[in-house]
Amino acid sequence: MKKLRIFALASVMAATATTSMASAQDYAPLRDDDRMHSELLGASIAYLIDENCSSLHLRKLRLLNKAFSLRKHAMALGFTSKEVMAYVDSKSEQDRFRAIAEPILAKRGVNAGDEESYCAVGRAEIEKGSFAGSLLYER
Repeated sequence: MKKLRIFALASVMAATATTSMASAQDYAPLRDDDRMHSELLGASIAYLIDENCSSLHLRKLRLLNKAFSLRKHAMALGFTSKEVMAYVDSKSEQDRFRAIAEPILAKRGVNAGDEESYCAVGRAEIEKGSFAGSLLYER
């Protein structure tokens, strides 16, 4: 399974950061920001659907635009680009979002290992126009 990235294109954001913060960084202020949390969780849900449903794919340009907008939001809160990148790249934060996203997907009908259940939930997210759904498309 591919490494979960909170934003699949977060590496593009790395072009603006020259180094990563120490792994002991306190991410509580970013975790506690409602917009950061909801958009990163939505992106995590979309990423898990993309990772497990071969007919649904991430809208990479839209994802990139959302990533830049969210980075700008975090910087307006007083964080540096390096701090934002450290947060996005943090393995513990990626694991934390996966641990939040997987039960949400299960409540919506996903069964681990069942590709069609991921696809059905992804299609429902697209139909609803949710943040996660806005990051997905079907070929």
